Amino acid sequence: MTKTRKFLIVSHGAFAGGIRSALELIAGAVGNLYVLQAYLEENKPVEEELASMLSGVGADEEWVVFTDLLGGSITNQVLRVAAGLPGGQSVHIVAGVNLPLVIEVVLSDPEMPVAEVLAEAVGRARDQLVYVNGFISSPSNEGENA
Repeated sequence: MTKTRKFLIVSHGAFAGGIRSALELIAGAVGNLYVLQAYLEENKPVEEELASMLSGVGADEEWVVFTDLLGGSITNQVLRVAAGLPGGQSVHIVAGVNLPLVIEVVLSDPEMPVAEVLAEAVGRARDQLVYVNGFISSPSNEGENA
């Protein structure tokens, strides 16, 4: 039985909304994608909203939660909420989100196990982090620019 996969991007400020906006510009509207932007209004914590969203995790669904910073308050709150859920094993948390990661995971084959999708996507997302100046001025490229 394939589980319904849902996605949540949680961030400090409006970063999560920006990721969603860019994703939808590239891939079109995406179903089952939610955004939670913390500390925009009244500096209130997001734990209640997280608990409300994730409390209904059923046996027929799984959540992939993307957070902005490993060790940051947002990731810590997501971990606390997920740990307290009976279906906590159906909540998969990935910290250090970037756009290539979200695109790959959201557009992945829902039949593929989520842990496998995430492991592969995280590896490829790391490859997207490149100091471009160093890349284009490497000795192997010097002859090409002449």
